[in-house]
Amino acid sequence: MKSISNILGFNKEAMLLDSKLYIVKSMVAIATGYIIGSKMPIANLDMISVLLGVMYNLEPVNVSGIKGGINQLLASTLGAACTGILILLFGINVYTIALGMALTLYSSLKINWRMVSPVAIFTCIYMTQFVQLNAASEPSIWLTFRLRIAALSLGVAIAIFYNYLFSFFYYKKIGHKRLEFVKLQTLKGLTHIKNQLLGTDIPNENSNILYQSIFNDVELVDSNIKTMLSESALPYKAVQKDELVTISTIIDDLKKINHLSYDIYFAYKEDSSLHIHSQKILSSIDNVIASLNNIDFNNLNLENKNFQNNHIDYSGSESNRLVWNLKTIEKSVENIYSSAKILSLKNIIVP
Repeated sequence: MKSISNILGFNKEAMLLDSKLYIVKSMVAIATGYIIGSKMPIANLDMISVLLGVMYNLEPVNVSGIKGGINQLLASTLGAACTGILILLFGINVYTIALGMALTLYSSLKINWRMVSPVAIFTCIYMTQFVQLNAASEPSIWLTFRLRIAALSLGVAIAIFYNYLFSFFYYKKIGHKRLEFVKLQTLKGLTHIKNQLLGTDIPNENSNILYQSIFNDVELVDSNIKTMLSESALPYKAVQKDELVTISTIIDDLKKINHLSYDIYFAYKEDSSLHIHSQKILSSIDNVIASLNNIDFNNLNLENKNFQNNHIDYSGSESNRLVWNLKTIEKSVENIYSSAKILSLKNIIVP
């Protein structure tokens, strides 16, 4: 029975990111979108845009959902405008389809050179392949654009509504869950570096891939917490902004540990003279791993718990970079313990 649960169930990271709640929210939101859309004369003609608008804008943080919805509407307008102008001038043919896509890509990259909105691309294709007819049975770019925006706007509105509604469930524990998630990512990196130093892990070229994934995951969580702090009025009473500030501070310390542990590994690999200090490095990393494992942000109980600094003697080491990194990591863990105790005393997020 346990093996079936392990196979079908989510891993710990997915649970900490509220995957079950996201699935429930998606089911309710998509059902609402279908019911409302099917009863609206315009939206009913384009249920794909309604349902995609719902799913693309379901976010754990309200502000992110609103920004995402606005960006989708703007991207749709951009794609429709670029293609619509060409269709009005030259009709629908292979040349206008190709030029419309080129103009959409050009305009998107002029606005933001880092990426091209997939919504703008979809709308560009939509305007040529889903053309609506007017009362005279003539192709109408305006009616096509109106249908796309109306259907998408409905989906966005439904997503924003359910983002807000479910935030009363998400926000209750989101800070502590995200902290635990970041802690697990940090431990994953520290354990990897430890095993690399011991020569018992995967080849060193995979360190870049692993840490890039860790950095991205941590930055995503950090962005969500900072976005919540930017909200003018929080839609919940269980969490207060001063606690979110503390949570953000802990995340900053965990980010620092990740970057410094990554740097320690490369300093060790680049300078063979440091290998004589491997036991000191491993002892320090082991202590940090044990100390972080001692904290459960989902169930904070730090009574009589403190960070036990090993006070390792780094004399004899010629690498100021290595010593500074190790001492800074230890100081960061000490700061995390202090901040975690503040959270446990408030006892606001965790019931």
